[in-house]
Amino acid sequence: MKAAYLSAIDKPLEIRDVPVPDPKDGEVRIRAHASGVCGTDVHYWRGILPLSLPIVLGHEPVGIVDKLGPGITTLQPGDRVGVSWVQAGCGRCPCCQKEQIQYCAEQYNWIRLGGGHSEFMIARAEGCTLLPDGLDWQDAAPLLCAGYTVMSGYRNGKPKPGETVAVIGIGGLGHLAIQVVKAMGHRTIAITSQETKRSEAKALGADEVVVVGCHAGRELVEIGGADVILSTSNSMKHNSQAIEGLLPEGRFVTMAIANERIDVDPLQMLECQWSLIGSQQCGRKDLVEILNLTAQGKVKPQVETYGLEDINLVMKRLADGEVRYRSVLMIEQ
Repeated sequence: MKAAYLSAIDKPLEIRDVPVPDPKDGEVRIRAHASGVCGTDVHYWRGILPLSLPIVLGHEPVGIVDKLGPGITTLQPGDRVGVSWVQAGCGRCPCCQKEQIQYCAEQYNWIRLGGGHSEFMIARAEGCTLLPDGLDWQDAAPLLCAGYTVMSGYRNGKPKPGETVAVIGIGGLGHLAIQVVKAMGHRTIAITSQETKRSEAKALGADEVVVVGCHAGRELVEIGGADVILSTSNSMKHNSQAIEGLLPEGRFVTMAIANERIDVDPLQMLECQWSLIGSQQCGRKDLVEILNLTAQGKVKPQVETYGLEDINLVMKRLADGEVRYRSVLMIEQ
């Protein structure tokens, strides 16, 4: 089988011919149909995030269960599935006992088992989620990370009916977040630093768009403020400003990473009782929810599709900020 290996930091990935793996106890083999390429892949490629090499990247894989390892009863050959970043926990630590496997120090994930930029991959059965009928491979793939993250972020913000929700950062996550917020019936505000994205944000469902001039928070206040802000932006300057656009008891949910810090005024936090919330992918229910919203046509990822052999072109386009808005390798069609 062919697989795309990261063998050295900041060097082109290599397409290698390697043996097709066999699943062990608790595992399944998946014939990949599509694999999303995420900005986090670029962080590993550039050496911003540590990783033992060589490794097959790819944490947004979708495909068909091809072979079952011993003891598998929850999946069947032919099942259409997606594989989560965190697939299973050790089962014994306090976090696993509370069904919080994302915090398990000994978790099974794509880094441990191998990623999805390959014709076949191995995954823990618990990490596979059945895809809704009718959901295209290219639409499903970005949901395994970007969509999942956004859905968990929305739920962690605990928005109430009638509340206004703003999204800052209109990119791979943000374009999905706008659609989720709109699908849930909220007044939806998009916040961006680029005038060119105003019409795009409107087309995605934003009721209003703030193109940041001097101060994101003050400009958000001018149009009434927000109860919840979902941040997918890696500009911590704009994030720090945007917090000031929260209404009393507002919640700021951050889902992006950067080397900078978010700055907040503790007196404003106290007086307004704002909450600053970090959010990652949480329970499987969030993934199932975004999969279903997309299958129902309420969310539509905007994707560019490529072949596995195009992986280095995709990585460069991602690093240069040229992708609109997610890139997907179509491996088996």
